Amino acid sequence: MTAVKDILQVLEQAAPYELAEGWDNVGLLVGDPEETVTGVLCALDITLPVVEEAIEQGCNLIVAHHPVIFTSVSRVTADTVTGKILIKMIRNGISGICMHTNMDCAEAGVNDLLAASLGLTDVVSMGAGETGTLGRVGNLPHPMSLAEFAAHVKTSLGAGGVRVADGGKTVSRVAVGGGACGKMMDYAVAKGADTFVIGDCSYDLMMRAHDIGLNLLDAGHFPTENPIAYGFRDCIAEHFPDAPVRVSKVHADCISFY
Repeated sequence: MTAVKDILQVLEQAAPYELAEGWDNVGLLVGDPEETVTGVLCALDITLPVVEEAIEQGCNLIVAHHPVIFTSVSRVTADTVTGKILIKMIRNGISGICMHTNMDCAEAGVNDLLAASLGLTDVVSMGAGETGTLGRVGNLPHPMSLAEFAAHVKTSLGAGGVRVADGGKTVSRVAVGGGACGKMMDYAVAKGADTFVIGDCSYDLMMRAHDIGLNLLDAGHFPTENPIAYGFRDCIAEHFPDAPVRVSKVHADCISFY
């Protein structure tokens, strides 16, 4: 029988903890490592609807990207969102494994899957982050105008929209950083990128990208990172073919475009 600790070990091998940023919180954050796994639900975040889905589907393990316990938690009570989630998980015997910045940096992790989703080739590490393994840079099969590439990003990631800072260049060499990676743009430029696709960006960073001649596309946090939910599923299914594993159907981007 497969135990929570068995799946944790495989995920640790895929994304070693030493790849995580020092401020991060990764690994088994909720539950009993010895518990036999009845089913695994994979998602970007552990939200109340995801926990309820796990209960309905008979899954007693949730594997997610973003830590369900992130900032300092001094108490677990039902009057906070985090408290409600943790109480519901514990009451229903649901464990939670979260692989965050270690999975951003890992081979076949968030940024490799993002690069693959955009069809990039000859992909290499961008060299950012504390471990020098955060972000990826690769080439498009053929150059595109910025407008063409923005449409390509929107379609490829299923994004509701794409915010664009026009650096004045044709798109051919692309850096990617899932989530909030705007401050890594100097690493992208150093790797010869003319374009940088990220998931969150402030106005000042969009202005800076424009000023230094770097096309910057903000495709949204959820669309740039959600491919890892399928990566979790595939990794677990490969190593544990008898363990039911699925991707959440209820977790979706909370940001809409009108």
